[in-house]
Amino acid sequence: MSEFKFACPVCGQHMKCDTSQGGTVMDCPTCFQKITAPHAPASDEQKFILTGQKFVENKNPASLLNAAAQPRVPAENKLPEWVIILLIVVLAAGGAGVFFIAEKRGGGKAAAPVGGNSARSVAAAAWRLGDIGEVGAAGSFSAAKGLISLTGSGADIWQQADGFYYAFQPLNGDGSLTAEILNIKNTDEWAKAGVMIRETTNASSGFALASLRADGQAQFIWRKAKGAPAEASDLAGGNGYPKWVKVTRSGNRFSAFYKLTADGNWETLGTEQTINMASAVQIGLIVCAHNAGMLCQAQFDQITLQADAATRAPAHAPPKIIAPPASDTNWLLTLGTNAIPDAPVAGRIHGRDFISERATFQNGTLTLRQGTHGPPEFGVTINFSGALAESLSGQTLNIDTNADKAARVTVRWKDDDQAQKGSYDAGYAMRLEFGALEKNRLPGKIYLCLPDAEKSYLLGTFTADARKPKPKQPKK
Repeated sequence: MSEFKFACPVCGQHMKCDTSQGGTVMDCPTCFQKITAPHAPASDEQKFILTGQKFVENKNPASLLNAAAQPRVPAENKLPEWVIILLIVVLAAGGAGVFFIAEKRGGGKAAAPVGGNSARSVAAAAWRLGDIGEVGAAGSFSAAKGLISLTGSGADIWQQADGFYYAFQPLNGDGSLTAEILNIKNTDEWAKAGVMIRETTNASSGFALASLRADGQAQFIWRKAKGAPAEASDLAGGNGYPKWVKVTRSGNRFSAFYKLTADGNWETLGTEQTINMASAVQIGLIVCAHNAGMLCQAQFDQITLQADAATRAPAHAPPKIIAPPASDTNWLLTLGTNAIPDAPVAGRIHGRDFISERATFQNGTLTLRQGTHGPPEFGVTINFSGALAESLSGQTLNIDTNADKAARVTVRWKDDDQAQKGSYDAGYAMRLEFGALEKNRLPGKIYLCLPDAEKSYLLGTFTADARKPKPKQPKK
């Protein structure tokens, strides 16, 4: 026979193939996965639909899991690839002045050094993770064999507010992020993955995004101000994977690029955009299903961050998970309606995104703060009038807005580098569930909603260092 049908093993799409194409690799027209076509059936009368095989390139270390069963090839007189990768990790962690990038496709060769210490691959532990805006299902992050997989929901990154999954880290000043996108699950034509610079984790924040659609076409998307409509360039680059994308910042000038091969030339997406962002922003990887009821997955490789060394997260830092970002749906001056997420305390303080990075309990005061050193200039303290940690262990406190007198809550922030604070003895809503005190560690869960005009709130979990009371100073 000259022609027969077979099905894509990923999405089930039926395709036609002639006898000369059996065993060759082709792209599925629906999900764009690479498929190895089956060989023609023995009979000209095809009574059933054959199924192709998903093509797996050898560049993915996962395909080498059964390598032990293969004949061994004599080793060449060169450094093994794992030695090169180990050297890279050691140099990056030590802040060496020259950084080497391993060339995975070139038989373990190392590329030429990149001058300075500003370029680095990104360790999995360095990412902060969380859903941004309204999503229909919680996203997730995984890293294995050098690849990063993001899974996320969300209706879109568009209009005045976004919904998607974000893996990011802080960036202070200029920088860029480059990644190879291997594939995107086709949950919608406009499902997308890419690299983003974003001012805050607020759903309506300004941003710059170099992205690929589900079919592999590249696009630059941006929002110039909080709550403004998003804008986008024309699609470019054609269908298919993999593609490399890059987003850059120089002052308030943002640009996006793509290329088709590792050694290809970068092509500009649209035109450079001026977006007024604060110096301290987030930079990272995104995935969006363009369908709030589904989860889309994308795989990333060859991730390189170009940034000043001062912005880097330590290589040993654990992943930081953020609670649902700021939105009016979380600001409710009532108890019992908001579920407390199993994630570190986060929310809003005086109109600014807040993520708790340290918790302490001393002299009857619980302190949740952003930052781990110096005075608590951005955070909240709750004063329990000298109560000991032992007396609060295992207790649950519910305080509603009708309480005549409650624990004093003080929030601290900065305006124009000037320290500010506000205090509340009543009129707020709080549910505080303390766990059992053990080895001077007091765990807990909190929902706190304040009656200020900026709609400040916190929710999430914490484990506070319970310290001995400070000795009272003698009266003079």
